[in-house]
Amino acid sequence: MTSKETYVQCSLQYNLFWIRILKEHAIFIEATMPPPGKEYADQADTYKQQYDKLLEVTIKLSNGAIPLSVLESGQYYTQYTEEAERLAQQSTGVIVNSQLTRMTYDIKPCSDGFSATTKMEQDVFMLNQNLLNLTTSFVQFQADLLNKRVSCGLFTMMFTADILHILMEAKRYLEILKRLQSRDTALITDYKSFWSQNMAGHAKVMRGEFDPTETAYFNAANQFANTFDLLSKAESQPETFPSDREILSDAIAISDFKSDTTCGLITCKIQAIMLSLYTDHLLREANHFIYLMYEGS
Repeated sequence: MTSKETYVQCSLQYNLFWIRILKEHAIFIEATMPPPGKEYADQADTYKQQYDKLLEVTIKLSNGAIPLSVLESGQYYTQYTEEAERLAQQSTGVIVNSQLTRMTYDIKPCSDGFSATTKMEQDVFMLNQNLLNLTTSFVQFQADLLNKRVSCGLFTMMFTADILHILMEAKRYLEILKRLQSRDTALITDYKSFWSQNMAGHAKVMRGEFDPTETAYFNAANQFANTFDLLSKAESQPETFPSDREILSDAIAISDFKSDTTCGLITCKIQAIMLSLYTDHLLREANHFIYLMYEGS
């Protein structure tokens, strides 16, 4: 059984990260949906708005509840996020609420002797329940979208593998929420294998979305895909499990690559069919993995 303080802090830390990730999944679904899929685009927009509301609640509850080191870890926003959001809205017409990003900058960190009140615990519990309900629905929506895409019943500019990828991430968040609500002390036990597989998936999608003229970036993405595929394979066997130092080193390297790519897309120095918000999204996921590695070491 976790303490009141651990429950509140863990919930808010994970929610600040995952709500933004899932609401951006909704943005990407909406932005890549051709007119015949307008019903799916509209549903995705509704999910985005619902996650925005819960993210605002999370931000307000987080004031004075999260350590400064966590807030500055790069998993909630980066130096590129706000501009990437502006460009995403400009390029796709999808409304992106950057006020939430600016609110996140201003979250006041907690003091060393953080103490959670009973009301705070109750507020976080209700937030988690609302997120559980919303994410359960969003998982079903994405599963339906994936089934339609695989059976050629619907066309979208998202790769089938990418739809599967975001579905797996939503399911991951759902599992985290369930464990938080049951006060499970073993909240995350397999994050290394999960995120190593995710890093491989990120690299493969990026590889497919660079312009054919961007040979160097294509090759770099391909190398990262191979690196993390090998890491994932090694992690499946105890005798070949890589060292934390090796995993962390590769995670930092792909984070740097995603940062460079995001900067290049924002400044129009890289040609691709990726939004800079998409690569910034992937950058924050890499930074989350790095944070978990440091926290777990």
